[in-house]
Amino acid sequence: MLKTYLLLFLLGISGTLSAQRWQVGGGIGANLFKGDLMDWSLRPNFGQLLKVNPSVHAQVRYQKKQAFAYRGILSFGQISGDASLFSTPSIAFNQDSFSGPMLELGGIVDYNFRDYQSNKKIRNWTPYFYGGLSGILAMPEIKSGTKAEIKPVVALGIPFGLGVKYQLNPQWGLQGEFGTTKAMNDMLDGYAGPPNAGGSEGFFTLSQTDQNLHLNLSITYSIISIYCPKE
Repeated sequence: MLKTYLLLFLLGISGTLSAQRWQVGGGIGANLFKGDLMDWSLRPNFGQLLKVNPSVHAQVRYQKKQAFAYRGILSFGQISGDASLFSTPSIAFNQDSFSGPMLELGGIVDYNFRDYQSNKKIRNWTPYFYGGLSGILAMPEIKSGTKAEIKPVVALGIPFGLGVKYQLNPQWGLQGEFGTTKAMNDMLDGYAGPPNAGGSEGFFTLSQTDQNLHLNLSITYSIISIYCPKE
C-alpha cells in the first residue's frame, strides 16, 4: 500500500512539473528613439536610422500553460536623437541633440499563437505577442551649441510587440522580437515638447510621450524541462 501511495505521489509531481518550465536568457539588441529630438511620421529617414544604438538584456521566464508565459526583463542600452535630422528642421529646438544611457526593468506577459509544448517529438516554436509594464531610468545629456547638461529621468513605460521563439533542444532556445516601450513621460530626451505644445515635465503624462523602439535577439536556457507524452 505504501508503495502504491508513493507511486501515485511521484506521478502527481511529474504531471505537475511536466507542464512547467523556467527559463533564463539574455542577448543583444538595437534601440531607436522617437521623441521631441528624434521625430518622424511614418518611418525614420536615413540619417535618423544611423542613430540606432546597441543594447543588452536579460530575462527570466515562467511558463505553466502552453498559451501564456510570464517574464521579468532587465535591459540596458543607449538612446540618442538629433533635431537637425528632422525632415523639416525644427526652429523650436535650435538644432539640439542628446544621447545617454537608459535602464528598463519590468514584467511582461507573452501570448503564444501556437501551442508551445514540452514534447520532444514536436518542433517547438511559436510566434507570440507581448505586453507589460516597466520602470525606466534615463540619463540624457542635452547638447545645445557649446552647452551640455544631463537631466536624469524616471518614468513608467508600456512595452509591447511581436516575437518568435524556437526551442533548439530540451535546454537551449532562440528568441527574436521587435517592439517598443511607450514611456508615460515626455522627458526621456530632456525636453517636454516644443514651446507652447502642452508638454509636461512631470513624472507621469500622456501628452506627446516618448518611446524607444527595439529589436532583440536572445538565447534562452531551460532550467526545468520535463517532457510528457502527448497523443
